[in-house]
Amino acid sequence: MHRSFNTVFDLTRQPALIHPAYWFIAIFALVGVFLAMLAWLAVRRRWRWRRSLPIFATVWVAICTYGIATDVRDTAAIRNAVVARKIQVAEGCLEYFRPGSPYGTKTTAGNEEWSVSGLVFSYGAGEVRPAFHSVSTAGGAVRADSRVRVSFVASPAYGRREIVKLEIAPHACPAARQVEAFDKP
Repeated sequence: MHRSFNTVFDLTRQPALIHPAYWFIAIFALVGVFLAMLAWLAVRRRWRWRRSLPIFATVWVAICTYGIATDVRDTAAIRNAVVARKIQVAEGCLEYFRPGSPYGTKTTAGNEEWSVSGLVFSYGAGEVRPAFHSVSTAGGAVRADSRVRVSFVASPAYGRREIVKLEIAPHACPAARQVEAFDKP
């Protein structure tokens, strides 16, 4: 007999909470503004790096603008999919489980990863994303012996599955195959 599910994360009832990380975007935008002002000052005062700094500032602003636009469009697409109920659902016992690092890592090597119904879900504690990313080692609810019902939307820009609703029945399954923590599979 399967235990009943407990909802541990749900953005499907409040899709307005799916938005870009404005504070994260603001950091890069402020650095761009600072670099542009510094480049203007370098040209005006004829500093030694008056030629290279404007180029660097322009490249920085261009790359950040592209990244910010991509992130904003991706988040809007995820929110629109939730509003339109274009949500996929997978349910079952975990096929394998790799606990994630409780601290953010610079790569995806520290991501928590698990599989259910042949679909792989991967997320990290330090990620800035518009969906579930709470790892088990930092208080997240998914464990190797959990039965999960996961509702997700495919991210058009990044090609990952964004978890918008997660329901868990704890200790309802035999423990899934453990994959070594913090190691790439």
